[in-house]
Amino acid sequence: METRAVLGEVLSGGSLRVPLQEQSTGVRLVGIEALVARNGGSVLKQRVFSGLPLVARPVQDKKAQDARRRHGHLNIVANAISTSTAPGSAPAAPKEETDVRVQRITDDTCSLRSCSLERLKFEIEYGLKRGTTDNSYLIKGENHTALIDVPDQAFSKGFVETLKSTIDLKDIKYLVIGHISPKRMESLTTLAEALPEGGSPIEIFCSNPAAQQLRGALPSEYLGKYYNINVVKSDECLDLGGGHKLQFLLTPTPRWPDGMCIYDPANQLLFSNKLFSAHVCGESGLDDEGWEEYAEDWRFFFDCMLSPVPKQAKAALEKLPIVAQFSVPSYSGRQGLAVLKADVQYVLSSVLSALKLPIDKAAFLSSGITQGEDLVCAAICPLHGPVVRSSVTELVREYRVWTEKKLKEVEEATIAVIYASAYGNTAALAQAISRGITKAGVGVESVNAEICSSEEITSIIKACNGFVVGSPTLGGHMPTPMKDAMGVILNDSDARSKPCGVFGSFGWSGEAVDEMEQLLKDGGFSFAFPALRCKFKPTESTLQTCEESGTDLAQEVKKAILKQKRSTGGAQYAAASNVEQAVGRVVGSLCVLTAKAGDAESAMLASWVSQASFVPPGLTIAVAKDRAVEGLVLTGSKFALSVLGQGKSGPVAKQLLKPFKPGESRLDGLQIKQTDSGLNVLSDAIAWLECSVKSRIETGDHWVLYATVDSGKLEDAQTLTAVHQRKTGARY
Repeated sequence: METRAVLGEVLSGGSLRVPLQEQSTGVRLVGIEALVARNGGSVLKQRVFSGLPLVARPVQDKKAQDARRRHGHLNIVANAISTSTAPGSAPAAPKEETDVRVQRITDDTCSLRSCSLERLKFEIEYGLKRGTTDNSYLIKGENHTALIDVPDQAFSKGFVETLKSTIDLKDIKYLVIGHISPKRMESLTTLAEALPEGGSPIEIFCSNPAAQQLRGALPSEYLGKYYNINVVKSDECLDLGGGHKLQFLLTPTPRWPDGMCIYDPANQLLFSNKLFSAHVCGESGLDDEGWEEYAEDWRFFFDCMLSPVPKQAKAALEKLPIVAQFSVPSYSGRQGLAVLKADVQYVLSSVLSALKLPIDKAAFLSSGITQGEDLVCAAICPLHGPVVRSSVTELVREYRVWTEKKLKEVEEATIAVIYASAYGNTAALAQAISRGITKAGVGVESVNAEICSSEEITSIIKACNGFVVGSPTLGGHMPTPMKDAMGVILNDSDARSKPCGVFGSFGWSGEAVDEMEQLLKDGGFSFAFPALRCKFKPTESTLQTCEESGTDLAQEVKKAILKQKRSTGGAQYAAASNVEQAVGRVVGSLCVLTAKAGDAESAMLASWVSQASFVPPGLTIAVAKDRAVEGLVLTGSKFALSVLGQGKSGPVAKQLLKPFKPGESRLDGLQIKQTDSGLNVLSDAIAWLECSVKSRIETGDHWVLYATVDSGKLEDAQTLTAVHQRKTGARY
């Protein structure tokens, strides 16, 4: 039915439940009579595609009172509806996912894995396209039962149905929320509506930022009737009985200011929320396949979500002194009998580790051989991806290594990404820009203006080498936190010498982006890239443009730093060393690599290409981390390789080596054709290959791809392959 596709769900009594974007309902309404409220408070005027405003006014009848705003929606009472929509109207409501699997972790703890084999969202962290899981956990103590976290709205119905089949809902005494977002509120309301009548409300335990979100978004009558909200402090405990004394550990970041981890000493389980997550959906809910199977997924999630906030990531890790359940002991500061005791501990740990006992039994045995204030973890239970059991040591170690590396980049140069986000879309753009910056080897200071004071923003702007600001459009303007942030920037005279950029997501006309851009132009600021505007949710192409823009800004900052070093007598380009001259004599075939994902595509000139295997036929290709195409050649993706001929590479090289604006096509002006699978190859290539990326190895400032060849064709048997001759191995 067209009305349902456009409006979402038609409620009884003539009330329309409309998906709420950042500013516009995206529907055409006629004869409006509405009470439009937001967060139970201020009345807003919303625009619609027909150009008619929704005029808010108090209405006393019961029908209007029932037309309350429920989370993520506007409830509107209308006299008539036109189901036709203007071009570019709001996207359809997300697909309802029903695959929710229950997995036993210990005798008294299980996970409810809300599984999707598709990408699910267009946010940058889903780029590997290996599906995802949204994990909740159920702990049954001797006295009480606690549910940890609820999933995304796409799983709300399936989650509650599965939960009902797993446990009597009246037995759930506590709900511990480590992370909440607007897209998870629907699961809370669906759960509330499924609770038996006359039961006691569920006690919610969460951080203060999460409590503020809940109080602002949940319908007021739900509070007290279905839920009571309790704000916790770090290291507070919740006793479920039987040793399940849950310990709360606050781990906020700018993207997740409400972040909180939970440790259960009874089974030595750490519920880590977003930390140690991965967007991958496997058959098993555990990492039994080992480090190699999930290493890239964990690294990719870290790069997208935590590398822009290394200071906060380090602070979180310091609050989580994790050691694996059976680990090699430290001999530091030990003498005599203490050394002998450590040896015995090592032997016991080795034996118990080899036995691969169930988690709860192993936890009981390991409790006698561990000591100190470390969080001894039999497993890490994240919000997304597999429960980490066999790779605890490796994952925690690598998190610390990755974080320290990013902190060093921050010391050398930093770009501030300052933003506010109403419904997550602007935050997704900020995350993509941040990833583009970190790809170029520059540190990021990610600032959520909604939770950051003016004094903090002042300090960050003074310390950074460049900045980018992003805002949604609400009521035709920037929200107050971004207005305050812009005031700080405009009042800082030194900020005018720093490259900058603006971006934003909106539902109608995006005045906030124009407003920020004009203020900075009038102030004499220089832009590293054109303003980025995203209507509704970002697509893959939008996110790629944001990544490229972040990389452009980072390269501007690096050029400015290099120029400053030269002007002050710093290091100049030295003559190539003997080693560099020798490395420069290693040559590879000159090719054009093209890749695409959805509506995003890119290309690059590649000269570090070599055959790597006979069976199956395979290649290795080195791709610089700051290349635009890098995000399209992840493990599991496909690309095409056009082999250039001797004497034919000049025009192609000239085209691909020129500077490009973010989002600009690399192949404009070149003659191309498509393979059967839809990849672009050059028409005058002497040969072309279609390849699948099997693995990626990090090698300093490049990724080395190993790819197998799926298909290909020799187009010109007479022309020799073009090669790139270099005098030094220090640059291309």
